[in-house]
Amino acid sequence: MKKLIIASLLLMLMGCSSNIPNKAYYQLISDFNTSEKVQSQVVNKIIVIEPINLASYLDTTGIVYQTDQIEFSTASNNLWLTPLSDQIQQRVVQDLSALLPGYLVTTKLTSQPAVKVKLFIDAFQGSYTGDAVIKGYWMITDLNDQVTLKPFDFKVRLAKDGYPTLVKALSSGWQNEEIDFVRSTKF
Repeated sequence: MKKLIIASLLLMLMGCSSNIPNKAYYQLISDFNTSEKVQSQVVNKIIVIEPINLASYLDTTGIVYQTDQIEFSTASNNLWLTPLSDQIQQRVVQDLSALLPGYLVTTKLTSQPAVKVKLFIDAFQGSYTGDAVIKGYWMITDLNDQVTLKPFDFKVRLAKDGYPTLVKALSSGWQNEEIDFVRSTKF
């Protein structure tokens, strides 16, 4: 009986020590230097960044990868550190603040925002083609409630395989989209 119990315990321990992959957590990065000391400045206009609207398949903790034309996979061990919508919103606030001096860019609704920006993300994943795919549109609402849409749809070629490379490509691609947004939008 003792031998049976000991054998059972050894089998359980061996099963528990199998090669369980470690989870890796990722966060979008920015090349803009936001650590510089903020100088006092006059704020001419306020831009409110509303909550980000992600396609439902992206609203998950796992990083999404398109495995062929019709199939998508969500990673179970390569995860976003915080919700993707929160990361993108934080990036937009930080990066637009760096790109638009004289503007207060915030997520808090103020009494007189000059512009409200809503972002819709339809694709933000890796692809079997070897690219990071970013697609969606900005919806800009001015003081007169006039709405302007600015679509984006592009791919960033991955330098090599792997989730770290994918996250860096998504970060770089997103930064390029923010720069294009600022250049093409008149506030």
